[in-house]
Amino acid sequence: MSNSLKFNLDDHILAELVEVWFAKMRDDFRINRYFYDRPIADQIASLKNLMRALLANQTVDPATLSRLADEAFTAAFARGNAKPSLVNNRDFAFLGALMNGNIVGDDDGTPRLTLLCPAHSHFLRLQPVDDVYDVALELLQATLEQLKIADETAVRLINFVALGKKSLMGRGEPIFDDEEHSSRFSTHG
Repeated sequence: MSNSLKFNLDDHILAELVEVWFAKMRDDFRINRYFYDRPIADQIASLKNLMRALLANQTVDPATLSRLADEAFTAAFARGNAKPSLVNNRDFAFLGALMNGNIVGDDDGTPRLTLLCPAHSHFLRLQPVDDVYDVALELLQATLEQLKIADETAVRLINFVALGKKSLMGRGEPIFDDEEHSSRFSTHG
């Protein structure tokens, strides 16, 4: 990641920004279905840690960044087994694979989704569309205006977050890839 994208943001301001932004995302009917119903404080803590690492002036090693992303995706999107789910099209994804071998990422021309980190699969299994990211950016802009963040800082932060769209939607590169952590997304498992 380019150092020109990194900039200082006071830790108190970053913490308040994440709290307000996350609350707005959880309250917005267009995207709130993606978030799990864990206490918001638990979800925000891991997102704050990830944002601190992403915006740090010093380089954070990829393994640490992947661990922080794992924690943030797990806190925000992982569903527990204790909560019953309604039957939906993803519950029977294995039938399509059995019938035609069409598993996401196969060599049959199906686009391959790449995980940023293993827990990124919790988000991708919810089958997000690009509009989800656009709504999150819109809410970030509203948060920056609400908190009266300086225009220069706000523009840089919006541009920084906008650069992550491709990766968050599964079309980027993994943060850290080794034999223990697969970046290959499959529709089941």
